[in-house]
Amino acid sequence: MTSPAPRILAFAGSLRKSSLNRRLLRYAIDGAVAAGGQVEELPPEFLQLPLYSGDLEDNRRYPADVEGWRAKLREAEGLLIASPEYNHGVSGVLKNAIDWGSRPPNVFGGKVAASFGVTTGLWGTARSQMSLRLILTPLGVWVVPKTVLVPHGGQAFDEIGQLKDPKLREELAAIGRILAGAVQAGIGRLA
Repeated sequence: MTSPAPRILAFAGSLRKSSLNRRLLRYAIDGAVAAGGQVEELPPEFLQLPLYSGDLEDNRRYPADVEGWRAKLREAEGLLIASPEYNHGVSGVLKNAIDWGSRPPNVFGGKVAASFGVTTGLWGTARSQMSLRLILTPLGVWVVPKTVLVPHGGQAFDEIGQLKDPKLREELAAIGRILAGAVQAGIGRLA
């Protein structure tokens, strides 16, 4: 008997259509699909949510776009997150989306996540990755230990938008495979 394909939601924590992190996401998605994952990639406009405010909650009902985001999270077992680094932390867009998803009932619990990122700076999103783990873990998300940090993003891609370094491409694909395997193994249910 074969287990069902892991349902994985993939998104970048940036609203830019030409985001470097969105480019990275493609490699991790390919790895997850190769490992049997069923991946849905969300376009950037999906994270264009109102700023979190308790005043927008009405008896655990939320604005329509927030309800749509929460429904996507509820359906997923795994999360592929390409996280940029803004001011040494996660982007406001990503933090806001997480805040909306964590509202009662928390729709993050029992998920497995893999995060990675690219920045134009020297450290390749190292600080935002640490911040993201600190945010997701108390919400009941198991974050895979492996990450990929891509520095100097302006030089990391060729003229057609492909990541130049084949080792980085393989590491990102490996993250997708690891995530799909962790979901299949039921790791999120243990978190």
